[in-house]
Amino acid sequence: MKRFFLGICSLLFLFSCTNKTEDFDWLVGDWKRVNAEEDFKTFESWQKNKKEYAGFGYTMLENDTIFQEDLRLYKENDLWTLEVTGVNEDPTPFVLSELKPEYFVAENDTNEFPKKIIYKLQNDTLKANVSTAEFDVDFEFVKIQK
Repeated sequence: MKRFFLGICSLLFLFSCTNKTEDFDWLVGDWKRVNAEEDFKTFESWQKNKKEYAGFGYTMLENDTIFQEDLRLYKENDLWTLEVTGVNEDPTPFVLSELKPEYFVAENDTNEFPKKIIYKLQNDTLKANVSTAEFDVDFEFVKIQK
């Protein structure tokens, strides 16, 4: 009876330990940057597609789109990668070097700028930072309520 009880407890423990670290659902939604210069409006939109996440970011100045990028967060060979398309000629991969619930760091030392990208959900604010050793830019987004 003790073995049976111990076995049931072990199974319950294993099933309760789902890997929330690899759940990026906190990114999903439409976000507006709140710390941009007055004339600029920056947005990001994220959605979950099966086992990966797709994002689209853009910046507008008045009615003109002056910057846009496609973002893809996917797992391949046990490594999560944040891929950025639309900035450079070819897609730029950033391999996740640190991963925690509601937080990740992605790096690509061969890219000119940025070399590191950090995404973090803090309270109701999505914070992002793009950087090199010499320079960084902070982004703060709030979710757009529909």
